[in-house]
Amino acid sequence: MRYSAEVLGRVQALARVGALPADAPNVGTGEAGTLDAGTVTRIQVRVAAGTVAEARYQVFGCSAAIASASLVAERLEGAPLEAGRALTAGDVIDALHLPAERAHVAHLAVRAAQAAIAEVEGKRLEGRGFSPGRADGTEVPALRE
Repeated sequence: MRYSAEVLGRVQALARVGALPADAPNVGTGEAGTLDAGTVTRIQVRVAAGTVAEARYQVFGCSAAIASASLVAERLEGAPLEAGRALTAGDVIDALHLPAERAHVAHLAVRAAQAAIAEVEGKRLEGRGFSPGRADGTEVPALRE
């Protein structure tokens, strides 16, 4: 499979890889995918004043999955939460020129990001029982240092 220059550039010059403290009240963690399916994407956001102040990602998967998470983290950082919620897999697919057989990894990155935003918003609604974490609604385990 041949990847675009955009994908290869992101894989060769990794940025925003890592983790934020999941237990912080202004940090949301979202995860999508499974190891059985071959790709897991975790996106974390730190929010300040309704804006994503910092975004980090971790990926187990192919180069397209890494590039998708990298692009999503880049687009989230500095953006208002509304912009993060509006991000689509199509935006990622178009920007990275992903082939159709790799489009699913863009969907995973976007679902993880949207779950991270939902979780941090849920932390603000503490006491109402809202904390989805993963795109499928299950809780995300805390990251170990």
